[in-house]
Amino acid sequence: MNPNRTSEILNCYDQLEIAIVGDFCLDRYFEIDPSRSEKSIETGLEVYNVTNVRTQAGAAGTVLNNLVALGIPEIHTIGFCGEDAEGWLLRKALHKLKGVNSEFFFSSSLRQTFTYSKPLVCELNKPPLELNRLDQKNWTATPEEISDQICEGIEKLIHKVDAFIVMDQVDIEETGVITSQILERLGQIQQQNPEKLIIADSRRGLQNYPNLTY
Repeated sequence: MNPNRTSEILNCYDQLEIAIVGDFCLDRYFEIDPSRSEKSIETGLEVYNVTNVRTQAGAAGTVLNNLVALGIPEIHTIGFCGEDAEGWLLRKALHKLKGVNSEFFFSSSLRQTFTYSKPLVCELNKPPLELNRLDQKNWTATPEEISDQICEGIEKLIHKVDAFIVMDQVDIEETGVITSQILERLGQIQQQNPEKLIIADSRRGLQNYPNLTY
């Protein structure tokens, strides 16, 4: 690619409107100071004292962060979180980002917010040591009523956005945002609107995906 073409592409960013459909998760980093270690009276085990907690949107949220950094002026988030504390924190992280529209990011008591909690032992002049990660995820199939809401959000944005980015992060099929119902509808949209760019990525591979851009 020559410099002129690169410049042409970069200059388009501030004119784009993009929707991200997928699994937005909450990344939580617990910074532990080992010099403040104590022993639990109840168990006799070592207590890790957390001196700082950082949160940010991960998975599809990482894609979102990158698009914001590139200067995309309007980005729609299509997905869900639980009606829990982690969901509140995830929404807060999304709302901090410039140009993000969360009209089609739904909260549901039927789902748990997808959360990665990462304890980090932080010592002076040493890289952080990550301990065992604590994950919160859904183990049951996403209810059809939630997939219907996701489909509705996609439908309303078909003729509004320049592109859809599809991000499937879950390990177990049908437990996240990108269910077979969503994939079927995205495939239909691509057939009916061949000029519409729909880019997909999946943690489990793309064997059963419709003919999208990978």
